[in-house]
Amino acid sequence: MTKTYVKDYTNTFEIKGETIEVTAPARFDSKTNKIIDDMELDNRAIKMAQNKYRKKFNVIGPIDIKALRKKWNLTQKQLANVIGWSPLTITLYEVGEIPTKSFLIKHPQAMKDFIEESEDQEEL
Repeated sequence: MTKTYVKDYTNTFEIKGETIEVTAPARFDSKTNKIIDDMELDNRAIKMAQNKYRKKFNVIGPIDIKALRKKWNLTQKQLANVIGWSPLTITLYEVGEIPTKSFLIKHPQAMKDFIEESEDQEEL
């Protein structure tokens, strides 16, 4: 069995054409000191990169979408109908997928208003 260790590792991800750098725990081979796959740690680094992208570009995230649905007491299908998305899109965004630029371009004021409202609620 190969011995391994975990240490912080800086990695670069490309998200929607943007380079996002994050430092996150990664698994290394003790003999070669080379990085090796670790699904849990790799997924954590990807989520960190996605969150950094969302923050940098003020993009709605899974928690925001779920909060919006809860506020209006809507199912995923109902929200999809209201905003003209497919239910699958809502599902994907609620598990962490990043919304496409086309939505942000088509509805920038709606996105801005929702994000500002969310920030106001956090301050309370």
